[in-house]
Amino acid sequence: MMVNLGMKKQTPVLGRIAPNPKLTLSAAFVLASVVSIPVFVLLSLMEWWFF
Repeated sequence: MMVNLGMKKQTPVLGRIAPNPKLTLSAAFVLASVVSIPVFVLLSLMEWWFF
């Protein structure tokens, strides 16, 4: 059995199957901001401290 096979099986809840979650443009922007801003600050501090 492959690992992804179990994840592809959709389980009905109350007789209905929910659609797959979709990443919207605003969610992608928020995720990119949450990741990039701390990394930018950390790298800027490391550059200032070591060079």
